[in-house]
Amino acid sequence: MTAVAEHRIGPRRLLTLLGGRATFRLLLYGSAGVLVAAWSREDFNAYGAAVGAVGWLSMVVQSGPEKAALTLIPRARRTREQLAGMLRAVVAYVPLPFTAAAAAGLVLAPNSTVTIYLLAIAYYIGLGCGMLGVAVHRALGRYTRDTVHFSLLGLGMIALAVLAFTAGLRPSGYLAGLVALVTMLNLALLRGLPRGGGPSRTLRGILAGTVALMGAADVMSNAIVGTLFVELSLSAHAGQSGDLYLMILGWGFAASVVYTVQRIYQPRLALLMTSDGSDQARVLARRVANLAVGASSLWLVLAGAALAGGLAGTRSLIALGLLLASLLPANALASFGLFVLENSGKAGLRYSAKAVVLAWAAVAALGALVIPLAGAAGAVYALGAQGFVLGLALRRRI
Repeated sequence: MTAVAEHRIGPRRLLTLLGGRATFRLLLYGSAGVLVAAWSREDFNAYGAAVGAVGWLSMVVQSGPEKAALTLIPRARRTREQLAGMLRAVVAYVPLPFTAAAAAGLVLAPNSTVTIYLLAIAYYIGLGCGMLGVAVHRALGRYTRDTVHFSLLGLGMIALAVLAFTAGLRPSGYLAGLVALVTMLNLALLRGLPRGGGPSRTLRGILAGTVALMGAADVMSNAIVGTLFVELSLSAHAGQSGDLYLMILGWGFAASVVYTVQRIYQPRLALLMTSDGSDQARVLARRVANLAVGASSLWLVLAGAALAGGLAGTRSLIALGLLLASLLPANALASFGLFVLENSGKAGLRYSAKAVVLAWAAVAALGALVIPLAGAAGAVYALGAQGFVLGLALRRRI
């Protein structure tokens, strides 16, 4: 079977993959609702502040290695098993020190803030490694593992939330259960992945360079949200951390659909960008970048007027949800342009990484100004600078 045929995405395969991810996200939502009912506001704010601040760490271990797998493995012939073996080692060994640190904290000070953060870090590192594991299976043409993994992850998560409600698990106990859950699922993913033997130094260098360049954009994009949570927790509106976390779950669901579709089609795009269709892809990406700039500019003006008109400092989840939902199209457009650019070669990868670092700096600066005045709504407003800055940068480059 050819590489193109192996990675053909028909309607049935696409719907199956999206179904597994949707199941996970919907059960994640359900879990959050159960936790709100199970815990005091203080406990939920502590949980929301921790997972909101460190959630981007999952992308550190997932994004770059996943993109490298989906780009390099479909093109490889003699080195497929060696590439898969190196990425398998990431899934197997990277979570170990973080899990050990979290376990030590759980024994020594089970309900302390530090332990909650250590458990959240261990969970997101393990979660990211699991997402990398299913990506390596997909890169090898095995798509079923993806659906099964995310469905089981969602079911386990809602079961733990119900246990928190019925048995009184506090945030540290719930997070400890999540760490155990992702650890078991990751061990199951290791079965069927080749160990690969001893790769050459050249191959290790190619993989490491690709991981670093391809991961920078997504890591920084997710670090943007983490930075906003830190800024909010340090402001007088720290009590809105739980509210922002609930709304970011919805944002994360929508963003995950965009991200998942991109990753599903990445092997085919990687093959396309080495063919005659690359010029057409770049023209489309430039048009999308222009749309992202226009949409982001309009949103910043209208949302700024809404904040000035009375939304600053609001505790209304509906208002926060509307702000985030209205921002999604502009950020999705910028994300698509970035997706094409980072698959256009090393120069495109370097530029996309620089663009996202610039976007992070702009969002962090705007957040430092607006969050003390407007709380969680100000954090959402600052997030609007991301699509604007990315769109400008992409329009210059593509």
